Amino acid sequence: MTQLKHPVISFTLVFLQFALIAALLLVLPLNMQRTVLIIQAIAIIIGLWAILVMHIGNFNIVPDPRPDMELITVGPYRYIRHPMYFSIILFFFPLVALDLNWMSLSIYSNLCIILFIKLSYEEHLLVEKLNDYSEYQKVTKKLIPFVL
Repeated sequence: MTQLKHPVISFTLVFLQFALIAALLLVLPLNMQRTVLIIQAIAIIIGLWAILVMHIGNFNIVPDPRPDMELITVGPYRYIRHPMYFSIILFFFPLVALDLNWMSLSIYSNLCIILFIKLSYEEHLLVEKLNDYSEYQKVTKKLIPFVL
C-alpha cells in the first residue's frame, strides 16, 4: 500500500477551513437566542466528546494520519466518522439560517465544501493506513448522523 500524502494539500485545506471560520465569525452577528445557543452547545459538546474519545494526544488538525494512530469506533465515532467536522457545520448553521444573506451563505457553503474535500482526502489516507477502515466506512455515516 502506498500512502499519497501531500503536505501542501493538507495545510492548504486547514488554512482554508480556518480562514472561512474566521470570515463567518466576522460577518455573522452575535445571536443569543435560546435555540441558537442550545444548537451551538450541542455542537461544542460533540466536538469536545470526539476529542476526548480520541484522546487529545492523537488529535491532529491536518488530515494526515499519525504514524501510530489507531481506529476509534466508540463515542461519536460509533455513528459518524467525522464528528469534529460535523460540530463545525452544526455550530454555524443556526447563525447562517437566521442571518440569511449571500455573503454568509457563500462563506458557509464554501466551508462545507472545504470540510467535505478535507474529509474525503483524509478518508483516502485512512483507507491506505488502516486495514479496518473500509469496513468501518460500511457501518457508519460520513458526516451527518443517520443521514450522510
